[in-house]
Amino acid sequence: MKIKITLTFVFIFLLFLLSCEDWVSNVDPLIDRVEDERLNSPDQVGFLILGIKTRFATTHDRLMVLSDLLSDQLFFDTNVPNATYPTFAEIDQGNIRLDNNSVDGVFYDLGELRFFADDLVRRVNENIEFAEGEESIKKDALFNGYLYGGIARYFYAAYFGLNPDEGGGTIDNGPFIPSDAMYDSALVRLDKALEHVNHLNDKDYWTKVINSIKARIYLLKGDYANAKTCAENGLVSGDAPFQSLHSSESDNYYWQQAGAGRTQCVADWRFKEYIDESPLEASRVKLDSIMGNNGVMYYRQGKYPQKESPIDFISWQENNLILAEIALRNGDNATALNLVNEVRQSHGLSDLTEIDMETLMIEKDKELCFTGLRLLDQRRIEGLWHLPADAWKYLPITEGERNINPNID
Repeated sequence: MKIKITLTFVFIFLLFLLSCEDWVSNVDPLIDRVEDERLNSPDQVGFLILGIKTRFATTHDRLMVLSDLLSDQLFFDTNVPNATYPTFAEIDQGNIRLDNNSVDGVFYDLGELRFFADDLVRRVNENIEFAEGEESIKKDALFNGYLYGGIARYFYAAYFGLNPDEGGGTIDNGPFIPSDAMYDSALVRLDKALEHVNHLNDKDYWTKVINSIKARIYLLKGDYANAKTCAENGLVSGDAPFQSLHSSESDNYYWQQAGAGRTQCVADWRFKEYIDESPLEASRVKLDSIMGNNGVMYYRQGKYPQKESPIDFISWQENNLILAEIALRNGDNATALNLVNEVRQSHGLSDLTEIDMETLMIEKDKELCFTGLRLLDQRRIEGLWHLPADAWKYLPITEGERNINPNID
């Protein structure tokens, strides 16, 4: 009898919960979520773009930390206070399980970034009706949808892989797309974004930003002719960097996990040596010290001192260094030297008197430290790789994606 009464009570309680849920869901308009069709309006475009930019920020910062950890810029040591994540240790060693939840998190964010960007383009083309005088809203939506859709595909190509040596990603549970083809898809999106810059007040700036991003992609593809063309139309000295923006609600992951917020990852010892050799390097190689539990002094990045610190995605200094590499490859050392010295001068550093590929890579190591770019150079420049040959050179496409995607064996 007691069992029957208990079961009856449970049944009534479940009915109550279901009726409450039905009551909340039928409030008009909904107060606990946004109905999809309500977003198909010109006055919601700003909200949709803000969502894309926010997801870009939370994807960019996480990818940068994990990429630098897999590269030789950061390392994980449990002697550092608060360094406890075994998932970070796996990434540092290049021995990454497919169910590594640190990789899971950023892979999920990247999937949302790609979807949000592509979905905005779809909504504009299929669902949203723009009245006369709202053409600039439409163009702004398409510009941002294509820009961030291109960046998302670049992220897949540059940072994820099916196997340790095979980069690329998947879209909408589709077949695996190798890095080179994914880069091409990113370039198509970026070119579409360029078609929608003319309505922007700062159209010249965004034209240069997109050309610099394209130059980086062409450099990674080994297409130096197109990289040169794009970089020559890219950012120049004095231009502001294009950055991911962070806040107290969406804090900088570098600050959160590899900085003052929490120090799980520390800078490779060579960065302190750079400063010891030339103290003025502290203007661009920013470090803070932290005493280890073992009595050893470690050094963490100080580039992002606050949770709101922005992170450069592309800068004129990187654009200069892209052009310098191409000049070196073309045997034009004089031009390469001038480009590198212009970057050094922006930090009050003395000019170099000569340049070669090894010196250039050291300059890139210093200038672009803690921005997630070192891994990309390590994979393509002979002699820079630091882990065993069988280690992961990309973050693995996650086990969750492999389980639900019928197109991945």
